[in-house]
Amino acid sequence: MNKGILTVFFTLCVFIASTAISRACDFCLLSQGISPLETQSGSGVRVNERYTLVDKAYEGTGGFTISPSAKEEFWTTELTGFYGVTENLTVLGVVPFRKTTLDGHMLVHEDGETEAHPDMKGEETGLGDVAAIGRYTFFKKHTLDSTTALAALAGIKFATGKTDGKTNDGSEFLDAHLQLGTGSTDFLLGLSASRAMQRLSLSANMLASITTRGRAGDKSHRFGNALNYDLTAKHRVYPGGAATAGGQLFFALGANGEARGREKEDGVVLKNSGGHTVYASVGAQLVMDKKWVIELLYHKAVYHNLNGKQLGENYKANCAVTHLF
Repeated sequence: MNKGILTVFFTLCVFIASTAISRACDFCLLSQGISPLETQSGSGVRVNERYTLVDKAYEGTGGFTISPSAKEEFWTTELTGFYGVTENLTVLGVVPFRKTTLDGHMLVHEDGETEAHPDMKGEETGLGDVAAIGRYTFFKKHTLDSTTALAALAGIKFATGKTDGKTNDGSEFLDAHLQLGTGSTDFLLGLSASRAMQRLSLSANMLASITTRGRAGDKSHRFGNALNYDLTAKHRVYPGGAATAGGQLFFALGANGEARGREKEDGVVLKNSGGHTVYASVGAQLVMDKKWVIELLYHKAVYHNLNGKQLGENYKANCAVTHLF
């Protein structure tokens, strides 16, 4: 049974990778998974593959059509190592490898008119911005039928990713969000809460990114501060009775959001930047003998409220494997 479920999960991961070609939080370059408190104690490694498709134009909450079309794709492979210093304190190191692709560019003029440049293409591949994080579980309560836990996170994202990527013809620097890194050292703060009740668990998470000034191409650039949040319900569908030492399969439903402030370029606020996006999410999680955790997540953007005129996210897909030591 366990081997069959494992095969299905890896097949689904490969399917996502093959159909998507080759941002969770592409501006802070971190993902939290279905249940961040699953690994609140102990040590291990996690590999997460994340894909984001950005191909729809928005003005505020409404979409509009540009012709010809413009598309941006983001692949991020995150390697995370975590170590339980104590039962309640865990330190994490996150190393992302990114691939960003530009296939057509939407230009917004000062008067608000939009123009499509279908011949503008570009691609960057390499190391992103490395992060170091500490997570401390400051509250934990066990009863006969439930477990409640609260944790705080704090960390630093370092400017290790390149910021000088250009279009394929070498004529222009790529936009800041298409660079491998942000060029800035940013600070991360977060809270996680979970409550497990027999076969049902609820989790809520917030992760804020407090940015500093960096670079993008030949200009100084500062991303707006960002807040990622989610609320997820997870139900154990196998086994149906009491949990055993064998495999466990969970399905998850939730809502996720990303709120980002406006960006600055050479000290000037970019009016067509920042905003709020909400996603409906569905996922599955397989726990194998308490040593392996496999997750599959899909986030569909259902609401945009973007500043000015911008391309907005269509969907995100994640596949992650965690091994506990």
